[in-house]
Amino acid sequence: MVNTRPLQVYDDLESDSEEETLTEDDEDEDKKTTKDQDSGDFSDTDFLGYRKSAVQYYGSHTEEGSEGHDSCNLTRDWEAYKQASNPLYGEPGHVLITETMLIREVLWMLFGVKDSFIFVYTGEKFLIRDSIVLSHLTEKMVDSVLYDLTKYGGYIQKLEQFEQEVTSCSYHANSDDNIISQTYQSFQSAVALGFLDSFKKEITRIEKIIVKQEETITLSSLHATLKPWLHKLDILYSVYVKGIKEAEWLPSNYQKSSHLISVLYEAITEFDALGEFSKDVVDLLLPLWIQTTKPYIDIIDNWITNGVLCDPRLEFIVRRNESVKSLDEKFWEIAFTIHVPEDDPSKSKIQDQTDVLDDTSTFSEFFSHWAPQFLQPVLVEIILAGKSMELLQDLGKLAEVVGHKGDITYKATPLYTMFLDSLQDMLGTKNNTKDFQQEKTTNSYSLFSPHIEQQMKIKGIYDPLLRINFEAIFSACVNNLERSSLADTSYNDWLTVSLVRDGLQPIDQLLQKCLYPHIKHKYVHVCSKLVQILKEEYHLMEYLATMRHFFLMEAGDTMFDFYTQIFDMIRLNEHWRDASVLNLCLHEALQARFPEEINRLDITVESLNPNKEINPINITDCVKLQFKVPWPVNVVINSQCQQVYNEIFCFLLQIKRAKYCLDELRFFDLEKDNILHSISTDDITLSMNDGLSQPARIHRMQVLRMRLLHFVNSLHNYIMTRILHSTGLEFKEELQKATDLDQIISVHTKFVNKIHERCLLHKKVAFLKEAVMRVLNLILTFQSRWDQGIQEVSVKTIVVMETEFSRCIQFLSSFLNNVIKRGSFPHLESLAFALITSTEHVVKN
Repeated sequence: MVNTRPLQVYDDLESDSEEETLTEDDEDEDKKTTKDQDSGDFSDTDFLGYRKSAVQYYGSHTEEGSEGHDSCNLTRDWEAYKQASNPLYGEPGHVLITETMLIREVLWMLFGVKDSFIFVYTGEKFLIRDSIVLSHLTEKMVDSVLYDLTKYGGYIQKLEQFEQEVTSCSYHANSDDNIISQTYQSFQSAVALGFLDSFKKEITRIEKIIVKQEETITLSSLHATLKPWLHKLDILYSVYVKGIKEAEWLPSNYQKSSHLISVLYEAITEFDALGEFSKDVVDLLLPLWIQTTKPYIDIIDNWITNGVLCDPRLEFIVRRNESVKSLDEKFWEIAFTIHVPEDDPSKSKIQDQTDVLDDTSTFSEFFSHWAPQFLQPVLVEIILAGKSMELLQDLGKLAEVVGHKGDITYKATPLYTMFLDSLQDMLGTKNNTKDFQQEKTTNSYSLFSPHIEQQMKIKGIYDPLLRINFEAIFSACVNNLERSSLADTSYNDWLTVSLVRDGLQPIDQLLQKCLYPHIKHKYVHVCSKLVQILKEEYHLMEYLATMRHFFLMEAGDTMFDFYTQIFDMIRLNEHWRDASVLNLCLHEALQARFPEEINRLDITVESLNPNKEINPINITDCVKLQFKVPWPVNVVINSQCQQVYNEIFCFLLQIKRAKYCLDELRFFDLEKDNILHSISTDDITLSMNDGLSQPARIHRMQVLRMRLLHFVNSLHNYIMTRILHSTGLEFKEELQKATDLDQIISVHTKFVNKIHERCLLHKKVAFLKEAVMRVLNLILTFQSRWDQGIQEVSVKTIVVMETEFSRCIQFLSSFLNNVIKRGSFPHLESLAFALITSTEHVVKN
């Protein structure tokens, strides 16, 4: 037993002249208080009236026990025995109280009263004064009986202290650090209204029984009566400790709110798994969780219904980047981010894999664990619906999604209300709510009196819009007055109703079935509407087709007219690196078949990197296509995608140039005589040392040309058919299946990246591209030798070109053959087969 000092409230109560019975005025006030309590009203003032009616038993004297029964003299006999057995034993100066007095102090403590004679509150827990004894119980017995009760008294104090802190910070917060989240406020309100008020009403009911003195109440019977309540209090306090106290170290409101909601959700699922043994606990925690999640669900509802992410307390898992406007092409990527702590290891992980995370669904897999547990399965749908709503709002199409045509007063049903309705239907509590609402409707009254109704029509002019505005103004006042009582009654109905469910269906699945369908319905409705608007009104599919036509050269005839002019100027050594010249060539090619694209498609000439080795095949890398994509289509076709498109375009231009160079070779150019070249001694020596006649060298050049042409045609057919055409068909099919803008962006990005990788432009296959580039450079060298004529081509030159080509072909064919055998890249089979057949001539020789 801990020795404690007397409380200050009793310091002035040691006078022996104080009366120990009620005065006549006190008796009248007590009767009035009892009458009010019998009528069902309840307040803290009424309860304090009971305290005032108690007999003052806190003097410093020791009262003698009753002589009626031996057990009533247990304390006196035990003290006499200790004095007789120990001559040095001194009288401790105990205060002898009755069990009724002790019970009333216990009730006051459980009611939340700190100032007590028997119990001393230290700020953390209640202690029992060591001078208190009962006539029929020993000190140790009293301690053992009161230990649990003092523990629960401490729980009450902690919960009420949390309530005071939340209330105080909610109204007096001057900085962001002191802002209490709305989730905490809802939890505090739910605890106060849902449990503490009911618990205090039970305490008051027991107190009234004691005051009436019509029934006998002992500590044992009191403990038995309060046992169900104390069990609930124990569970509630454990949720408070795990959800609130253990989360104090978390720096942000979104972490604290998410942690609290998840703790409540886990507690519900855990106790629900115990079946009928924990039905009372589930009935307690379920309304508590529903009320706590209301701010979170309201934030989601406002976002996916109105397109506004309103989070004044920064407790939602998603935040809006205000620096990114909706007209920005990167709006879909960076306008909304998921709250992640700086020390989260997944944050560094995602930074290392930014090239992989090209859609919201993949992004959320890394960070969804910071969202409340019950929202994690639908977090992606929530984010996509919210993004789509904001985009629709900026497009001016919000009314087509939210309202009904011709109904200016339409207001969507809140998500929280739909969730409660579904839950009440599933739990069998819908009838009670309907009866209550029907009673409210029956008792409702008209906003306008008959006299006002007559005045509004007496002039013969009936304006329905004016009437609607008046009704909105007056009904707002009435609704504000009735909303608080309606909310309290509805919440109390949740606490008192008997939850009817089969018991075989887990409560977590039940909650998901009541909430997820509403979120997914809004997601499907909003996202499909946005996709429809983008396709029909903003011609998204036509812009994607334009990118394939020109960047991927699907419009072969038009692009042939364009790039052949460039290749001819390069072959004739004319000046071609001029944007105006190239744009003129492009527009001439577009004029015949795509005149509407002339104002959207331009050519820019960029300077090549001087530090990088420039091969003849790379001189066309400076040519870049620029396509003017309007908003909001640029959300899908952004500048980053156009950059990848241009890399593919440059690679295709290199293949087209090599193929065009070989196609344009003429036999008479190789066999012509150079009249400007006179036969000199060196030429005679060259002719003698060659060992081959001119027809033989011409034949070898023609054979080498066919081998080069076979390679470039195989590569060209592989790229244009197996890669671009086949992948384009898959892209169109997946694009038709896309139900939201995020899927469209993901499908388009994967399509571009797949082509980029299969065109050997990825860093992982850079060695393959280098071998291909060596062959393409060899083709340009071969073309220049061909144009010079056979007299300028020696056998040594032919052998060097043949050897170089054979090495590249053998390397490519052997590597691709090994890859095909493993079954890793089936799309390379056609190219590998073509290269293998081109090496058979070398193998035979």
